[in-house]
Amino acid sequence: MFRMVALTLAAFSFAAPGLTGQDANLRTQGNCPNCDLPPGCRGKGNQKPGKKPKRNCQRIEIQIESDLDFGRVVLLGDGEGRVLLDLETGQKRLIGDVDDLGGMPITGRAVVTGAPFEQVIIDLPGEVPMRDPTGGRARLREFETDLPALPVLDSGGRLTFNFSGTLVIEAETNASGNLRGRVPITVEYP
Repeated sequence: MFRMVALTLAAFSFAAPGLTGQDANLRTQGNCPNCDLPPGCRGKGNQKPGKKPKRNCQRIEIQIESDLDFGRVVLLGDGEGRVLLDLETGQKRLIGDVDDLGGMPITGRAVVTGAPFEQVIIDLPGEVPMRDPTGGRARLREFETDLPALPVLDSGGRLTFNFSGTLVIEAETNASGNLRGRVPITVEYP
């Protein structure tokens, strides 16, 4: 049996907890309420009145410059398909019952800003569901970044990094359309 399902795949990213307003509620339960402030700036502690902290107490923020986009693919047959987006080259690699229909694949890019020379913790989820209004679905997982083992903001308080992942299209997908998902990227000071 030959089955063909055309999909356009994109993953839109957003960030937490370095945001304010309703997005600040996206923090993982149990995180400290002021982890967007560097250590030493999170409370009054032993500071005497009128003394300013010796640290730069700039809050940490993240901005997504480009979202992940896997282009267009087609699911063939009854098997599972995987689309790998190479972090270094931006090329997509297809595994299983999936074929390329074009479109420009794009890796994600983010910029973290905060206090200069501070170490940061950046966390991406294990898996993100992707859906479209007609019932199509896929999973985005195996995220990777080009971050060093211990990411540190530079002298200007910035850190730019790229991220990518693997898209898994399930065999039972029976609809075509634009699959979309949100990738929650968490950034905080240790």
